[in-house]
Amino acid sequence: MKVLLVNPITRNVSLSSPDLGLGYLAGALQKKNHQVDVLDCVNLKLTFKKFEDYIAGLDFDVVGFRVFSTDLPSVKKSLSLVKKRHPDVKIILGGAHPSAFPEQTLQYFEEADFAVRGEAEIGLIDLINNLSGLDTIPKESIPGLIWRNNGEIKSNPQIFPENLDSLGHPDWKLINPYNYPFQTSYLTESKIVAPLIMTRGCPYQCSFCSCRSVTGHKIRSHSVSYMIEEIKFLKDNFGIREVCFIDDNFLVFKNMVNDLCEQLIKQKINIKWSCLGIRLDLINKDILTLMEKSGCYLLTVGIESGSQRILDHMKKRLTLDLIRRKINIINTETNIKVIGNFILGYPLEKEEDIYKTIQLAKSLPLSGANFFPFHPAPGTEIFDELQEKKELKDIDWDLMGQDRRPYIPEGISKQKFSWLFVYAFLSFYMRPWIIFNVILATRSFERFKYILRRLFTFIK
Repeated sequence: MKVLLVNPITRNVSLSSPDLGLGYLAGALQKKNHQVDVLDCVNLKLTFKKFEDYIAGLDFDVVGFRVFSTDLPSVKKSLSLVKKRHPDVKIILGGAHPSAFPEQTLQYFEEADFAVRGEAEIGLIDLINNLSGLDTIPKESIPGLIWRNNGEIKSNPQIFPENLDSLGHPDWKLINPYNYPFQTSYLTESKIVAPLIMTRGCPYQCSFCSCRSVTGHKIRSHSVSYMIEEIKFLKDNFGIREVCFIDDNFLVFKNMVNDLCEQLIKQKINIKWSCLGIRLDLINKDILTLMEKSGCYLLTVGIESGSQRILDHMKKRLTLDLIRRKINIINTETNIKVIGNFILGYPLEKEEDIYKTIQLAKSLPLSGANFFPFHPAPGTEIFDELQEKKELKDIDWDLMGQDRRPYIPEGISKQKFSWLFVYAFLSFYMRPWIIFNVILATRSFERFKYILRRLFTFIK
């Protein structure tokens, strides 16, 4: 079958990056002899008119949309355009929102024929392989399938593959990193960076994180040989000189990270790399030294709050003392740069908690800081808690984007909350050594404009 996989139009992304999920699905479908194309509306900066014109000239049997909760109105409009131009095409949805809200997804998207929960390499393949004769097989046998049955919406249990290597490799031709300049961080040293993922799943219980609804609680990993092969392929075929691991928990399998670093050194692969997801409590001097020796120069760590009371409610399993000690180890024992991620506006926060977070960010030897407004993401413990308290009666999904403010804690006005964001940003970045380091690191007017653009979104 001819399959089109779509990263939909959105207003809620600051940086565009190759979609590894769609890349893995494309590779898996092609192994089963399906013809696949990927349409990244974000990277192409498509309007709805351009999207309609684009799909009008395509010939496909199935279209699959990756759906985040931030994009519900956008995807719904896109589905209506697909049906207008290709009324007989089968529409399948996947991603974080269907995984968290399986039944509600098909209720909201009347235009969709099916949806798939969780990791979709197996369930989606089963579904598409059997589309022409779906009435002859039990739909209950397709992992993660969300489907309609005589007016009732059914949702099958999802499965989480243990052997990630068996899923194959992403189709890098369809998600070519060279089509995505400047996509991971303003502090990356290379203009072109290929994202990689070594592990899936999360054994931790952070109240605000929805990754477990897609990848499950049990963490699983590719083999080191698989990752080395992937890096070599990217170097040899695309000229990639830098990769970024986008794992949620890169250091959980510390022995595997150790082996990966040793192989990078032993085989003289000479690749720069960074990582977006490392827990501070898993860091020690030995692993950091080896990571740096193998090419690691930048880490992003989830600090989240400067208030111990809030950290405890988040179930981060971190203390402020541990945060300071671990950041100082990175700073004193290596030349690895660190970006800290912080959440402002978490439920239960008072103004004093937000000020504590800002002060902590400024007190740490960080090369950068990301301040994000709290988002009540579906599939999280805090989302369920807020719904039980009736604090999320009417959810405006269009406000759930990266720099939007869908939730403001009780006792803080909207104007004050916006001002706190501006204050956090300016008080962190308007320091001479930070300004110097950012300009020196970016070496790009486009990246500097990105930093300014994020500031202006807070002012709106």
